[in-house]
Amino acid sequence: MARDLKAEDLSKIVLVSNPSISHNGLKIAFLVSKLDIKGNNIKSNIWIYDREGVYPLTSGPRDYCPSWSYNDSLISYVTKKKKGFSLKVLKIGHEKYEIAFSRQPIESIKWSSDNKSIIYLSRSDDKEWKNYNDREALIVDTIPPYFNGEGFIFDRPRNIFMISYPHGEVMQLTNSKYGINSFDISPNGEKVVYSTQQDELKPYLNEIRVLNLRTSEDIGIIKDYMIEQVLWSPKEEKVAFLGNKLEKGFATHMKLYIVNLKNEEVKQVWPGLNRNIENSINSDVRGPSCNATMAWGEDNRIYFLLSDQGHVHLYAANEKGNLKGVLRPKNYVIDEFSISDSGQIIAYTKMSDREPKEIYYYDGFSDKKISEFNKSFIERYHLSNAKYYKTKSEDGSEIDYWVLLPEALKEGNPWILYIHGGPKTFYGYSFNFIFHYLSSRGFAVIYGNPHGSDSYTEEFADIRGKYGEIDYADLMSIADDALKQVKQLDPEKGAVAGGSYGGFMTNWIVTKTNRFKAAVTERSCSNWLSFYGSSDIGWYFTQDQLKSRNPWLDLEKFKEKSPLFYADKVTTPLLIMHALEDYRCPYEQALQLFVAMKNLSSEVRLALFPKENHDLTRSGRPKSRVKYMEILLDWLEKHLE
Repeated sequence: MARDLKAEDLSKIVLVSNPSISHNGLKIAFLVSKLDIKGNNIKSNIWIYDREGVYPLTSGPRDYCPSWSYNDSLISYVTKKKKGFSLKVLKIGHEKYEIAFSRQPIESIKWSSDNKSIIYLSRSDDKEWKNYNDREALIVDTIPPYFNGEGFIFDRPRNIFMISYPHGEVMQLTNSKYGINSFDISPNGEKVVYSTQQDELKPYLNEIRVLNLRTSEDIGIIKDYMIEQVLWSPKEEKVAFLGNKLEKGFATHMKLYIVNLKNEEVKQVWPGLNRNIENSINSDVRGPSCNATMAWGEDNRIYFLLSDQGHVHLYAANEKGNLKGVLRPKNYVIDEFSISDSGQIIAYTKMSDREPKEIYYYDGFSDKKISEFNKSFIERYHLSNAKYYKTKSEDGSEIDYWVLLPEALKEGNPWILYIHGGPKTFYGYSFNFIFHYLSSRGFAVIYGNPHGSDSYTEEFADIRGKYGEIDYADLMSIADDALKQVKQLDPEKGAVAGGSYGGFMTNWIVTKTNRFKAAVTERSCSNWLSFYGSSDIGWYFTQDQLKSRNPWLDLEKFKEKSPLFYADKVTTPLLIMHALEDYRCPYEQALQLFVAMKNLSSEVRLALFPKENHDLTRSGRPKSRVKYMEILLDWLEKHLE
């Protein structure tokens, strides 16, 4: 018999992620993870799908990032240990072999075509390096000094390393001052293409360079693009990359480009859709993943994910721009993918708003589900599909939104307007445990995509300099329309909640209206002035989003868009939740708002989470996530029921 969810039932979901298909398409390695509440960590191990079926390959407990050798005989992967990270190699049916150990995370693993070396990204790990907590002083010469989820990183930029197989000799291939974000090894194994940060003050601008592994020649190809991923063509004469020229700042969509290495000509391969080539949909049940965001098959098509009106689909385009919708399931999200060398066979993960991710296999004609890890979870608990609606924005555009209703919907039902982060992310047909948890406790959850959201046009996403204007109007329109569509919802029993940008908007909303009986702001920004200097992205993100200069030149603009300076207008009871190691929106943002409201004798509560960062609600420790949901529910039940 199905039952309602408890916060700790989050640990009952199996997090399936990181599909990695063999080059010949006959085998799939993938990751299976679970939240271990008792041990307060996440456990993960690697599984295999082949002709024998689906079975575990490693025992864990912290394995991730599987990668196939070119001849498909070996799999490399990383094991996280107490004091660092172990890079291991194994042959199916044989013993594992540790090839290297590093105190820094090992990422983006790629094998050379001769199977004699492995290339990866990592931060420097020299013998003289000391843990930041063990140093007498931290002497900082670059910004940012820290980065969310990693801590202090100011003197260890990310670079490319190569390790020989099977001997385990490690060599650092690059010496980027500010860090490398993407690389690929050429099919013949002789060159590496990579994108590196150009400017300390403009970390979003990248340069593409090509390193010859035989001669050590390192040549710059193009620069002044914001770049997400680089990729060799199968014949090696071209390089593809996802990027943009920031025409609309950070609201600009990622686009597909190809560089001809003979003449360095850059061609935009744009299929004509005004959509983002990126997967930015929100979900709080994702496992670890090292999947790339695009792949170039021997069929001369480049495969990529594209966000479109609440969906994420898999597309492919050739150099002429001809677009092919490879996988476009209705009311589902393709979250990750991996293609065989031919491009004809694809492994991918798929989810919906009531089904967590599973592994699927597509052979060019039909697809099949090859894992059923969450079947019992779906059958055991009350899980409903959200109802889709749309309303009108003040500029005439349509606004998509969804309402997840409790099974026992009643007259006078309480409800919550939930706002996503970003702002350039979006809600849609993805699974969010928190929504089902609140729905199972009797709350209707309303969530949608106001102006500023991704999966629509660049113009729709561009709210730079206009935070709290048309996006605020859209959110109020969503709430108003939902109350019309679902008559059982009580207009007097509404709450508003959100994290990151959603937290900012929650702060903003309660300064503009008293229609909500409770509010919950999570990992939020309340004061752009201090955010500018304290956030790991503050100095450039703030200027872009506010369309401003530095705060000493545009002081009034910073104050105008900061909810803190309107704290005296707040009458809504406010719960502030923040992680103490959040370097994206540092916890001083929460403290400022809390202190202001206490001085104004407003009803406010502050919940701080030690040893957690900006990703607390997505990948935080199990006990922290459970406690967060319990605190949230207690606040809502107190004020709405």
